[in-house]
Amino acid sequence: MFRILFCCVAIILVVMSGSVRALDLPPPTESEVRVPGTDYAIRLGTTHFREPNGAISQDLVAAIVTWLSAEFSLPIIEHQPVIKFVPAKEIVARRYNSILGPGRSAEDQNDTVAVYHDPTQTIYLAHNWNGSTPAEQSILVHEMVHHFQNLLRLRYECSQAREELAYHAQNRWLGLFGSNLATDFDIDGFSLLAKTKCFY
Repeated sequence: MFRILFCCVAIILVVMSGSVRALDLPPPTESEVRVPGTDYAIRLGTTHFREPNGAISQDLVAAIVTWLSAEFSLPIIEHQPVIKFVPAKEIVARRYNSILGPGRSAEDQNDTVAVYHDPTQTIYLAHNWNGSTPAEQSILVHEMVHHFQNLLRLRYECSQAREELAYHAQNRWLGLFGSNLATDFDIDGFSLLAKTKCFY
């Protein structure tokens, strides 16, 4: 009888100590990825990249600038771009009017998700961009490369050649999170070649 009572007490103590230990454990945290070369960590699944006033987080922009500079041996730039959030149609119009000229239609160009305007040093992102996914962040990375290219006065044989570094940086950023252009944007090697090479 004493052995049975002792076993029951022992089992109750083990169960109770397990409950206490479970209460002492910190709650599970969201996945974090530290941006190499910076002290900045990206918490996946959060929307903390837009400020309450709708502006983009300057900490994220600064982390991207530092990362791009370190990853691609580019000089650090001090002047940040203007970042505006606009409807997708405006982004498409800005992109294709600069290529096709004013008044030319580009309604079917649905692969344009952001654009950089050199003269005003402005990045145009879709109005619903919040940066909560690596794919959305990579769009900003891509356009930040164009800002670097503009400020550093880098010249290219054609506008497509200018895209090569931007897509390379975007793909490398996605790689930090275990993804790539093919998975997140359906851009395979052939598509990338068409987007980054001068054909004339």
